[in-house]
Amino acid sequence: MMRNLIAGHRRSTWSLTAALVVLAGAMTGTAQATTAGPVDLGTLPGDDDSTVLAVNESGVMVGLSLAGPTPQRSRPARWDANGQIMALPTPGGTEGQVGDVNSHGVSAGYVLTPTAAIPTRWDADGTATALQLAPGYHNATAWAISDTGVVVGNWLTPDNQYHAFRWDPDGQAIDLGALPGETWSMVNDISADGSVIVGSAVRAGAGRAVRWVDGGPITELAPLSWSSGAHVINKHGVIAGSKREASSGPAVPATWDRNGTIHPMQWTSPHSVWVYHIGSTGYVVGSGYANPPRRQAVLWDPAGNLTVLPDGNLGADAEAVNASGTAVGTFQNQATAWFRNGERRQLGKLPGGNRGQAYRITDGGRVVGTAATATGKTHAVYWTLG
Repeated sequence: MMRNLIAGHRRSTWSLTAALVVLAGAMTGTAQATTAGPVDLGTLPGDDDSTVLAVNESGVMVGLSLAGPTPQRSRPARWDANGQIMALPTPGGTEGQVGDVNSHGVSAGYVLTPTAAIPTRWDADGTATALQLAPGYHNATAWAISDTGVVVGNWLTPDNQYHAFRWDPDGQAIDLGALPGETWSMVNDISADGSVIVGSAVRAGAGRAVRWVDGGPITELAPLSWSSGAHVINKHGVIAGSKREASSGPAVPATWDRNGTIHPMQWTSPHSVWVYHIGSTGYVVGSGYANPPRRQAVLWDPAGNLTVLPDGNLGADAEAVNASGTAVGTFQNQATAWFRNGERRQLGKLPGGNRGQAYRITDGGRVVGTAATATGKTHAVYWTLG
């Protein structure tokens, strides 16, 4: 599953700085052939805009169809691999959001009723199931779903504390709790097999990277530090984020393997960098001020070696990466791919449009994002790397 966070929070980011001085890793490999697309995925009838938020390796996509001025009305939508759109039902409400789809085409999100947010699962045929909550829990939003059908999200406890939760396929909802002596936690994602959940919590007034493993209790990622952040996990349970030893000291970008062992990643600048995504084989991408004043797209290989992706000193943003290390993002307001041989390729615009963004790439080479239409609307699109 490959997803983006939702509606103004499409990606959650952690600001990093580091004093490491390293050599950028050389890019290797062969460029892809031609690029097809973009394919305009359109909107639901009567709507204005749309966006894809997640895609699986079969090419099934989920996201939003939107209408009206700010605040826009959002309806959850699903596109099959050929780009055919369907509305996902919103039982009890007229709006909702869907944020993730697993390898079986089952998706998760929530429905907005007149009084609350209800976490919801949609089967591959679009059938909606409202997830039952424990007594007293309310305003629950689901963010991710594993290939085993475990849904994770966040809710308010009976005493109005914000907690992470998991909902098992047997219908059991479980509060994932907070660190000892604290009251707040948040879940961000889950591994494909459902065994590793990653999120954030508070300890001593600072944010901490946490995880839940094999149904166990909340655990802060080691080694313990003044603060840490972890919001991206790949299907194998490898986490990417950062840690900071002191409030005024530099933060170090890092990954944590399934055993919880930290592996620092290289960073060449004392300035900020943001980690956005980790691919299935351990490539990590983000954006940072490697050479200010422009912000550059950056990539780390599975060993943690850094590459600043070529942008002609004009600035760029990388948002996702696949198993072969092909990164996608935005360069000069256009959806762009960077290949491991150093090639930078803009992916093309809709007829009459002037901008585009790439958000996710599958291991098979489908890139999803948005592009402007000739009338200035923003539509969900996909490209295919040959």
